[in-house]
Amino acid sequence: MDWLIWVSVSALIIGVWHELNRFPATGNSLLKLREAIDDLQSENEDLKQRLSALEDDYHQVAEQLDRIRDPAYWRAIDEKDGQTLYELDKQRGDI
Repeated sequence: MDWLIWVSVSALIIGVWHELNRFPATGNSLLKLREAIDDLQSENEDLKQRLSALEDDYHQVAEQLDRIRDPAYWRAIDEKDGQTLYELDKQRGDI
């Protein structure tokens, strides 16, 4: 049975070699496919970086909007005034 496996693997290797050497279009297609994959990977990395930058910008804008909507709360946070935060939460019914 082992010889049958070796014959099958050898035939597969010979078939692939024959395809690449006898039909240059196949080799060229594989090279073009590899280049396209590399381009997509590069573009994917670029998009990941841009998305990360957009997420950072979004979080900054969201915090600025929160600061505009509730300046007393954020002033207490910036001043690390726990008593004022407690009073604000108590007034708002969060406690």
